[in-house]
Amino acid sequence: MASTYSTSLRIQLIGTGDQSGVWGTSTNNNLGTLIEQAITNVGSITLSGSTYTLSSYNGITDESRNAVLVFSGSLGAACTVVAPAVSKTYIVRNNTTGGQNVIMSVGVGSTVTIPNGQTYIIYSDGSNFYSASNYNSSNVQITGGTIDGTTIGGTTQAAGSFSDLTAYNNATFGVSSAAQTVSITTATPALVTMAVGSTPSPNARVTFTSSGTLPVPLTAGTTYYVVKINSTTFNLSTTSGGGSLVNTTSGYTGTISMVTNSDVTFNTPTVNVPNNLIFVGTGAVAVPKGTTAQEPGSPVAGMIRYNTETESFEGYSGGAWGQINGGSNITGSGLWQNSQNITVTQLVSSGYSAMSSGPISIASPYSPQTFTVTIASPGVVTVPTTLLPTGTTVELTTTGALPTGLSTGVTYFVVNPSGLTFQLALTANGTPITTTGTQSGIHTITPTVYVSVPSGSRWVII
Repeated sequence: MASTYSTSLRIQLIGTGDQSGVWGTSTNNNLGTLIEQAITNVGSITLSGSTYTLSSYNGITDESRNAVLVFSGSLGAACTVVAPAVSKTYIVRNNTTGGQNVIMSVGVGSTVTIPNGQTYIIYSDGSNFYSASNYNSSNVQITGGTIDGTTIGGTTQAAGSFSDLTAYNNATFGVSSAAQTVSITTATPALVTMAVGSTPSPNARVTFTSSGTLPVPLTAGTTYYVVKINSTTFNLSTTSGGGSLVNTTSGYTGTISMVTNSDVTFNTPTVNVPNNLIFVGTGAVAVPKGTTAQEPGSPVAGMIRYNTETESFEGYSGGAWGQINGGSNITGSGLWQNSQNITVTQLVSSGYSAMSSGPISIASPYSPQTFTVTIASPGVVTVPTTLLPTGTTVELTTTGALPTGLSTGVTYFVVNPSGLTFQLALTANGTPITTTGTQSGIHTITPTVYVSVPSGSRWVII
């Protein structure tokens, strides 16, 4: 009978009584060439277009019989590689340039995408291609090994970005702030070499000191940014991202020490603390600081800061900033200093007495302005020149009629300021007022300042 060929590997199947005298040649070709190719051979194939069909021949070597397929070449788009529609296992390496995927297919059914630079084990059942691994982004588990050379579960810090990060007991953020010895080569750009240890992560902030002198133009205490070259050397930049490399023009004397900044930056305005936050240790917690003019434009109750102008701690509550005990205004000699100008509305708590040292001036720092009202729920006030901060008390006047919801002779509180717009409420941090109806004439808003002393309370000025 005549010879036939196997379905998957296309190996010659010699018919009974056939190939007398040459049977050994065919058998050697089957075993020593074709089966060996299917089990061990690495085939290199260059891709260039959007599709490529693997060669498939009976009884002779071809591309689709290889055990391993390594694709190279330059791709401008993903390339679909079509294999014979038979059962077969492949190891596939996408070694192309251009950052494109290689897609394995049998012409119908499901496919497997091999990302650029990756190696996959895949198999076909003749109708579909499948990945031999059940890995996907939702079920991967890493129980050992390294990430970017850092041991998983180790204590050595490395760069990383996270959408969500949960820190459990004894978690440490940042990097070691211990000084490390480095050498700096005079060059354009300057080259920093670690004496011991590995280079800080790219864009890490570092500062330098020297037992002698630093290379010109480096200065002690100035923050520089790491532009990494390899595991032991890096350049310096004066800006984040490495845009302005530092050149050194002269050498140094003594030993240079480098400290890597260990700050943790939260790129979100809100950090949620679901339980009590407890600080331990013998150090201190530094709060934000600045002048009175640098107070937040839209403060909310509970804010705390240090005022460098009054040299005191202050907190925001009841629509105003108030001094908190501490700072140079309370001294060991028993002196208490207070401002002689009250520029925001104050409220003496019911049942309490307040005392000030006079003379006292009560006046708003803001001038009256015209305004318009957008009738809405809530209504929006727009002023032409000066935004009023949250908690500012105001009164309204008009040459015509205010919209329903607003009245003359009533004290309102500014809430939700933004740009040159804000809303009005009847209490500090209260619910914004809804406006309805119609309006007419020219409206004027006048900031007011007053000190409210409830019945039974006292305000003494001495």
